Parts: sequence; C-alpha cells; structure tokens
Amino acid sequence: MYILLLWFVLQAAFAIDQLGLSLDRIEYHNVSADDVAIELIYGSEESISLHINASRLSLPSSLVFDQLVINCKSGSLSVTALRCSKGSFEVHHQDHGKITGQIEMIYQLNGTSGQITLTDITAGESDIAANVTFDNSGWSLDLQTNQLDLVWLRNAIEPYEIWPGDYSDESGHVDVDVTITGSQLNMNHIQGSIRVHDTSFYGPNAAEELSGEVNFDIGVKDGWHIKAEGMISGGSVYVEPGITLDNLRPGIALEVTDQPLSFAFDVELDNTLQQLDVRQFDFDQPGVMSARVQAEITLGEEEMNIHSADVALTATDGGQFYNTWLQPFLLNTQFNMIEVAGDFIANLRINANELRHLDLQFNDVHAYDGNDRFHIAGLDGSFIINESATPALSGLSWQGAGIYRLDIGAGKLALESTDLGVNIVHWEDVLVLDGVLHIDALNIINAGKPDMTVMLDGSLSPIAMPNFTQAMGWPIMSGNLTGAIKGLTYKRGNLQVEGQIDIGVFDGNVIIRNLHIEELFGLVPVMHADIDIHTLDLELLTGRFDFGKIQGRLGGKIHKLELQAWQPVYFEAELATPLDDTSRHRISQQAVDNLGYIGGGSINALSSGFLQIFKEYSYGRLGIGCRLYNGVCELSGVSDTEDGFIIVSRGGLLPPWIEVKGTGHSITWTSLVEGLKTITTNKPEIR
Repeated sequence: MYILLLWFVLQAAFAIDQLGLSLDRIEYHNVSADDVAIELIYGSEESISLHINASRLSLPSSLVFDQLVINCKSGSLSVTALRCSKGSFEVHHQDHGKITGQIEMIYQLNGTSGQITLTDITAGESDIAANVTFDNSGWSLDLQTNQLDLVWLRNAIEPYEIWPGDYSDESGHVDVDVTITGSQLNMNHIQGSIRVHDTSFYGPNAAEELSGEVNFDIGVKDGWHIKAEGMISGGSVYVEPGITLDNLRPGIALEVTDQPLSFAFDVELDNTLQQLDVRQFDFDQPGVMSARVQAEITLGEEEMNIHSADVALTATDGGQFYNTWLQPFLLNTQFNMIEVAGDFIANLRINANELRHLDLQFNDVHAYDGNDRFHIAGLDGSFIINESATPALSGLSWQGAGIYRLDIGAGKLALESTDLGVNIVHWEDVLVLDGVLHIDALNIINAGKPDMTVMLDGSLSPIAMPNFTQAMGWPIMSGNLTGAIKGLTYKRGNLQVEGQIDIGVFDGNVIIRNLHIEELFGLVPVMHADIDIHTLDLELLTGRFDFGKIQGRLGGKIHKLELQAWQPVYFEAELATPLDDTSRHRISQQAVDNLGYIGGGSINALSSGFLQIFKEYSYGRLGIGCRLYNGVCELSGVSDTEDGFIIVSRGGLLPPWIEVKGTGHSITWTSLVEGLKTITTNKPEIR
C-alpha cells in the first residue's frame, strides 16, 4: 500500500517542481519508521533531490535509532525506478551518539527489487560498509569492517543480548568481510572471513594479544553445514571444550611462538543440534602435533555417543603435547604429573563408544611420573590393538624402566593382536638389579574397553637383598628375593596376584600371599596381603640395625595387612621364637632395654642390680604381637600376666637369665615407628 502511494506521489512530481509528504508511521515486517517526512525537489529531465526525515527508526532485535536524516542531492526518478547517488545520512543512537555515512540506493517502483549501499559508517575510530540487495528470490547483505575496535563492538551489540555476559576486559581490533543471503526473514547462507589483531578478552575462554584469521562458508538450510579454515598467527588463547570431569572443566592453552597454528574443518549439525557429523577436522601445531579427525556423534545433555570416529595423530614433541593436550584432562587421575620426551604417532578407530583399533608408534620416548611411581626410558617400536581375526604383529623395546624405587633394565618383546586382545609371542629376560625377570605369558583381553584385563605369569630369579634394600632406601638386609608370579591380573585399576612371592632373607623365608592392590597407579593405592615369616636368624636381623644383639630364630605372621598410600592402617601380627627352635637363645643388655621400651618400660628385676654388669643374658622365648587399628597398636607377647604380657621369657641353659614384661596394652603407631627409628635415645609413648 505504501509502495503504491509512493508511486502516485512520484508520478505527480513530474508535473510540479517540489513535493512534500508526511506519514505518521511506515511499517514492514519488523522494520518501522515514525513521523516520516519525504521531500522531492524536481530538477531537469529525470533528476531529483530527495530528503527523508524520521523521528525514529526501529529495526529487528530491538535496535532503535532517532533523528534519521537522508539527503540525496544527486538522484533520478523515472516511471520504473528511484535512484540516489552520492547521498549522505545521519542518525542518532542513545549509546553511540551520532552515526553518519554515505548512501547510494536504487529502488524499483513496482517493489520487485532494490539495493542500498552504505559506506563510511562511523564506528568509533573505524568505519563500516554495508550493501543490501533484494528481489523476489530473496535478499543478501554484504558487510565489511576495517580495524573495528572490540570495545566499540561490545558496546554496540551488548544491549541486544548478543554479546556473552561472562566476558570482560576486551581489547584489540577485528576485520569482517561477510556475505549473508536469505529469503524473507530466513537466513540461508553465510560466507566470508574474520581477522583479529592483538585481541584480548577474558572469561570461560580467553585470549591475549591474539592475531589470526578464519575463512568460512556456512549453509543454514536443513541444519548447519560449516566449512572453515584459518590460522592463529600470534598471541595465546585458552579454550574450554565444554566438558566436566570430576567437577573440573578442563581447558586447552595454546601459545604461538615461531610458526602459526592452522586448522580446517567441515562439519554438519542437524536442526536439533544433536547429530554432529565431523567430515574432516585438521589441526596443526608446528613443532608439537598435527591431527586429523573424522567422526559421527550424537550430542546429549549429559553425555555424548560416538557412533564412529577415526583419529590420526602425530606428536613431534611428546612433552609439550602431554602438557597441552593431555594433562588438563588428567588432573584428577593417577597420570596427572608425567614428564614426557620423544615423539610418537597414534591412529585409532572407535565404533559405538568402544575402541576398535589402535596403532601406537614410539620413537625414543621417555616418561617419568612426578609422583615417583614409574618411569621408562628409550621406548621404541609399536603397539597394536586389532579387532580382526587376522593377527597384527607389533613389538616394543626400551633402554630402562622402573616401578617406584625399583629399576628395571633394558628389554624387548614381540606381540600379536586379534579380536581386541594382545598376546606376547617373544620376551627377552630383563634385569632387575642383579636378578632376572622372566615372563611366561602376557595377555590383554578386551583392550580399550572398561573391563580391559591384563594377565601375566612369570618369575623373578634371586635378587640379593642388600641390593634390593639399598634401592628401596631401607636398612641393608642379607638374603635373596625370589618370586613366582602366577595369575597376576590387572583390571579396572586393581592388581591381584594368585601365586605367592618368596623372599629369602636373614637365613629364613618371608612369603607374601593373597596380594591385591586397589588403584595401583592412583593417588591413594590400597594394598591387602597376608605375610608368613619362617625361621629368621635374629642375629643376622639385629646385626643390621642399631638395636642390640639377639641370638635365636623368629617366625610368625602379619595377616590382614592393609596399606593406604603405602602406609599401614590395619594388620594382625604375631612374631615369636618358634616352639621347636633349638638354636642358642642369647640377648644383649642393649636389646633388653629397647624391648623394654616397646613393651611398656617395665623390666624384671633379674636384669637389674648386679646383673647389669653382664652384657648378655639367656632367655626362653621372645615374642611380640600387634593388632593395628585406628592408628593404635594393641600389644601382646609370648604369654599374658595379670597386668600385662611377657615379651622375653626366662629360660636357657646358662645364667644369667632375663625376663622382659610389658605393662601397657597399647601404643600409638606413630610413636612405635618413631621409637624404632630412634630407639637408643627416645622412649615411645606407652599407655
């Protein structure tokens, strides 16, 4: 209706020199103008001057301008079209003040098409150019900015709830060159480029002095089809991928040094924003890593399902790759403090959220656990997990390794994989101190699945206890450490050994049974075991400590042992002279005094008075028991008395005889340990 009215007015302009028109309101869809005044001044032939004023111009998204003025001194009017050349406009905004620019326009009077070009639009210290065209088939918008200030941009769009509210301290400039096409009020296609210069912002994601560019092509029909490629040429950026792990939101921090980071992707997202098809995603961080990903994913509110995914990764700097891409996601795991060096290649395939193929290639990789639990040096070779029934062969070698304080020598093995399982086909024995670790069988079942299981059978040939105890930082002990590793199983972070470990030490044996460890590589591993002790030579044992000399044999048990973070929290221990021990039973004065401290500080009178001139005494049996619970050790001995227990009983063939009695019934574990460490100078607390 308004177009028809304007056409009649324009026709009348041919017959008169000047025409004015006033309208209270013009409205079309979401665009309106109030108090509109149009003035036409007719010149020679078809030339005209056009002046338009409006008190208010309202655009979509609640964008409102006041005092619109358009002056077009060079224009033309024909029976078919209105043209404006070299025009100017001025408008006011409550937040941005006066905005000016140049305008050119052509409008077909039948309403079928038109074009408006705006240039030199003031935007702070920058300018904006825009071109709008429309016809019966649709519309298009071309928009260009040059060095647009990011602070000005935020102030311009923040009132319309476009700018995210949890960001602050923006700075820098941005160039935009974009073309948007659509039909009616629908947007169909976006194409263009964005460049940022020394840009900074802070929020869930952040950037400092970031420079880079991205070129994109976005289809918005029947979902979103996005193609983009770009690079980051300077500065640093921090990005959170939007996932939560144990109440932590991990993020990736990237900093450009010598060469720019580059990326390219081609993805499709359906109208529900749930079905994501990553046709291709490439990322290159020179000197650190490059990756290519293809995937089909369903996005849910609480989880995502990976229908299929193929990942190809090359890490040229294993240390930087771990620090940047792995460590943020491992902060609440047992692998949160690892120093890595070397390079590796990884190729994996996932179907239905489960690993179906893995191929790892290692080149001189070194890894050291910051929690001192394990390390490996000079790792080379490949490790393959294969879902096919046809065996895939791989092999690994290393120059050295270690678990906790125990160093392991160089080694080499060959593997084969079928049906998501891995079996060892060749093993070269590995030195463990002066002993040898031999593996008879190694099997990995359901590799890559939550119930992945590792089973191992092998043996450990004798390791000299002096070497072992020195490596562990313990007092030096004699004897040998041997073990048959039968039925060792690792599953869901837990380790269990069906066989037993036999330790030959102090001319006797210590046997460890029922060993299992929960969260072996966790921050707080929990170990359970039963330990049996057979006929240790006390003279050899006490000779390794500043405790005092004792002759005789010692046996017993430490059952229901539980360690948390390798510290004892519960056990039931009984250590005593075997009933059938026929060896000589002698004990020194120093050992008597120290046993007295442990047993409660009360020593039988047979060791006092003139007997103190003797350096050694005879005894019948020696023994002490402890049930550790809640940090307190409940004490016992070889027999009970009315007010305590006997630690050392009277006996032996030759005088002088000795008896040591404990009068207390419990001692704090901390006091007992500290007392054993400094037993010659400090008495433990007995209660």
